[in-house]
Amino acid sequence: MDKQIDRHMDRLRVGVVGLGHNGCSFASGYQQSDQAELVALCDLSPERIQMAIEHASADEHVGRYTRLEEMLEAEKLDVLSVHTPDHLHAEPFCMGLQAGCHVLVEKPMGNTMDDLVQMTQAAANSSQQKTMVGHILRFNPFFAEVHRLCAAGELGEIFYLTADYIHHLKYQGDDERINPHIGSINWYLEHEKVLVGGGVHQFDLLRWYCGSNAVEVMGYGNSIAFPEMKQPDCMTAVFRMASGAVARVTGAYGIVGPRPRHCNLEVYGTEGTVRDGKVIRGTGHDQVTIEDISDRAIDGHPYEPEIEHFLDCIIQDKPTLVDAFEGASSAVATILAVEAIMTGEPQAVPRFAS
Repeated sequence: MDKQIDRHMDRLRVGVVGLGHNGCSFASGYQQSDQAELVALCDLSPERIQMAIEHASADEHVGRYTRLEEMLEAEKLDVLSVHTPDHLHAEPFCMGLQAGCHVLVEKPMGNTMDDLVQMTQAAANSSQQKTMVGHILRFNPFFAEVHRLCAAGELGEIFYLTADYIHHLKYQGDDERINPHIGSINWYLEHEKVLVGGGVHQFDLLRWYCGSNAVEVMGYGNSIAFPEMKQPDCMTAVFRMASGAVARVTGAYGIVGPRPRHCNLEVYGTEGTVRDGKVIRGTGHDQVTIEDISDRAIDGHPYEPEIEHFLDCIIQDKPTLVDAFEGASSAVATILAVEAIMTGEPQAVPRFAS
């Protein structure tokens, strides 16, 4: 059923499903928002529900559910926020839309092509509801300023972009991450794909900056640093963009040392460059001016502005920054990058459009 939101209502009724780190952080964000009322939490683990209630300082009367169907039926939600493991995004996303909810889903939107097809079809069939994919780096002021420069033409025509998701994530293999509620597996080791679960952050930025989708991808990978993962733990992909630009993304989960600053972001245009947190304008190597914008970067994830943007879009009936079709366009290129790495063959990348 389609549900129309009363623009004059005080707050939107929100439920959160999936209460790992991000789910708990979003529950806390909704609890603190003047535009939302956190009314229900759902997870297969009752212990995680209690932890989320405590983390969010939520009212003890918040509904607690281990079955999403029951939460959607009982609570008549306006908003469902989905933070389940990557390979379990599609079902709750579609269920939320079918129940008349506006739905936010964590990135990556889906872990397989089938996920994306199912989810975009559900979004197309529920056009009255807002959808949003949690590409949170777009809400970091540093990355947002780079987008402003690109969109305003200040860098000229963009021809090459690169960024990395390079991280020490070996703790993902710890025994305590085995989840008895989803087949007694560690889903990170079984299902995580470094370019999809991690590198999609960076590819989404590069796609945003050059204003076009990928049309072809090729890549390479290895399983040297973190071989416990079923998928290669180090992957590099090169994308041919519809605009003619070339983009490169590396994902690696077994590094030594701190994470690279600004995700190793580099953007090259005919009239300017962004590199090392600086904007370089001018001609050639030396006839340039340099502006340092690195102080605009923030540590951690800006959950609050992302949440408030989503709620604003619902209440004011505005498009979200990353709807289901935008999110699918970022995810599909990284999913096919993994396919290219595993097969050794370049892959054509389809476009998802509303």
